[in-house]
Amino acid sequence: DDPGALENETYKTITGLDRDHFNDLLDKLTTMRNSRLRSVRVALAIFLAKIRLALSNRVLACVFQLASKRSVSRICHQVRVALMQDFVPYHVGFQHVSRETILAQHQTMVATELLTNGREQVVLIADGTYLFCQKSSNNEFQRRTYSQHKHRHLVKPMIITASDGYIISSLGPFFTDSLNNDAAILKHCMLNDEQQVLSWLRDNDVLVLDRGFRDTVNTLNRHGLQVAMPSFLHNRKQLPADEANRTRFVTKNRWVIESGKI
Repeated sequence: DDPGALENETYKTITGLDRDHFNDLLDKLTTMRNSRLRSVRVALAIFLAKIRLALSNRVLACVFQLASKRSVSRICHQVRVALMQDFVPYHVGFQHVSRETILAQHQTMVATELLTNGREQVVLIADGTYLFCQKSSNNEFQRRTYSQHKHRHLVKPMIITASDGYIISSLGPFFTDSLNNDAAILKHCMLNDEQQVLSWLRDNDVLVLDRGFRDTVNTLNRHGLQVAMPSFLHNRKQLPADEANRTRFVTKNRWVIESGKI
């Protein structure tokens, strides 16, 4: 419970956060209270250690000197609920940040010059990523989370960032069966107005996508959005100069979501 009991490097090893960032996150958990079994600081450390190190509840109970693995499970649930109430709504999702803030603070000059007409257009980058999970004992869930591409069980969040890599929203997660490729997921989010995304976006806003989203281009265009995507050869030996340059524009701006880290 002593904030200074562990070195900064130890904080990073166990939780993935340095001491200052850990304390900052701790201050945001205003709905949690200390209990007889654990403090809020210890509870947060257990939760972060669980998702960073993937240790079993039994091992975590031994490390943090708790009575049983059920105590660890209960603590992780409490922290997860507190984070969803106190942290997530203010840091993730389209409603936590305005278009004006994205344009003023998180849109790069490169994206504005290469992909927009200078008419207050927001440039967003979308891509699916992976969260690996254990093989479930539920047969249907097991089948729907198995990825033929990765040969592992996983779920897919759809990450949407600004052009500087700032994470605006995480949609999902979604199953990874044949019904849920990147295009189908993004189309579902648009048609169902996930997180009120359509009220946040404006006509002629630009979505930067890879070729895996080609089946959703018409849906995005019907909603008034522009799509920046690498061109296809279509049985040609090489791309014309203008298409090749537009493809380079997309590559220049998409790297932030390909190489980014949460």
